[in-house]
Amino acid sequence: MTNRQTCGDGKSPAKMPQNIDFSKFAVHDSFSIPAADNSSGEAPPDSDTGERRLSRRKLIEIDNRLSDRDHEVLMTIRKYRYLMTGQVERLLFTEAVNNSAGLRAASRNLKKLKDFGLIACLARRIGGVRAGSGSLIWYITHAGERLLRLRDQKACPIRRHFEPSAYFLAHTLAVAEMAIRLTELCRKYDPEITALELEPECWREYSRGGVFRVLKPDLYLATANDEYEDYYFIEIDLDTESPAKIIEKCGKYHDYYCTSTEQEEKGVFPLTIWLVPSKSRKEKLLAHIREAFDKKPMLFAVITEDELEHLLLNDGERGMLC
Repeated sequence: MTNRQTCGDGKSPAKMPQNIDFSKFAVHDSFSIPAADNSSGEAPPDSDTGERRLSRRKLIEIDNRLSDRDHEVLMTIRKYRYLMTGQVERLLFTEAVNNSAGLRAASRNLKKLKDFGLIACLARRIGGVRAGSGSLIWYITHAGERLLRLRDQKACPIRRHFEPSAYFLAHTLAVAEMAIRLTELCRKYDPEITALELEPECWREYSRGGVFRVLKPDLYLATANDEYEDYYFIEIDLDTESPAKIIEKCGKYHDYYCTSTEQEEKGVFPLTIWLVPSKSRKEKLLAHIREAFDKKPMLFAVITEDELEHLLLNDGERGMLC
């Protein structure tokens, strides 16, 4: 949980620049071109540079031609696994005079890396062709992975790319969107982000009843200001799992809470935020979690996207807790 003293002190919530529209990540109907039959599971090769084999010598030559910004873009795409052009712009091109200029700068940078064979984009687009270049979805290629290891031999093992399922892609982009919105929120207001971890960095290993287990949040967030330090586990719910599955996951948080691992390290247990797409989904999950964990510590907050800022800045309302 947070170490703040109250759940709400009457402050009025500030207005967010925009809400997180997770519905746009429903990718089942967002193919910009027909997907090729790909029974092997490998990603469709880019016709120009996408998956061609590059020698170590060629990678060193390319590396010498890259700027610090180029490396930052590569590492960011690798960190998030998949990112849309517009998401890259919001993370890394914030110095532009406006969003359009930032999007053009991001598109130029991404095209440069694509031409080098270091990144590629999926056949899918979020919103289809008419959504423009900002809807392209980027991932790092095998060559891009190898290039990053030229500078950091201790980097994570190189991942092979496979065409993602619609659900996996939707969830991955939604988690990335949440992380970006948290970053934007803390840029604009007082809290400083001291930790923002994605999977698998945010996972927690523990033992319960002699059995080794792993708690797998979607995100871990720590913020600080002059008065408080706050800690959160974050779960992105796209209304695709049954309440029974949600309760099962909540049970793992209670098991981990009982180990006191986080409490010993931080003094408090992180509040787990379930971010849901609708008020009806929120009410359903609140009812199920409260019934399942009656008289147990309230470890969770269930909120919609328009309640996120109020929770982070002003502790939200007690009605969110369960």
